[in-house]
Amino acid sequence: MKRIEIYEPAGCASGACDPMIERTLTRMEHMVQDLRERGVSVSRFNVMDDGPAFLASDLVKEALATRGLECLPLVIVEGKIESEAEYPTDLELAKWAGLPWSDLEIYAEREKRELARPMMGFEVLDADDGEDKECDCDCDGDCGSCS
Repeated sequence: MKRIEIYEPAGCASGACDPMIERTLTRMEHMVQDLRERGVSVSRFNVMDDGPAFLASDLVKEALATRGLECLPLVIVEGKIESEAEYPTDLELAKWAGLPWSDLEIYAEREKRELARPMMGFEVLDADDGEDKECDCDCDGDCGSCS
């Protein structure tokens, strides 16, 4: 299996995170855990906590020097930058990790389900009356209150 390094921006240190960012960070943590359980070497480095790791990588230093902190998160696989400025999808990480095709299908299907699910707690505009309605269920948009 391959070695994946993820260099990340400062997190939600204040405790108040944008729900979309929080959702992405939770997804990433689950995916990293899953890859590690499959024997993939995955390292995560936070700019606030792991400064020496940032300085130890020539690729990271060059990216930061030319593009600034906006290049984060930066994903390096086997010494090559695969992604920058946004977190990769689960399917991308699984491909880069060299997982077998049968596993890639699972991640692709999971990704489709995740993208189709509305975010809990966000208002959804009702097309009939133009008023906002609060959607706080975990449906796939077919419960009646979200559509």
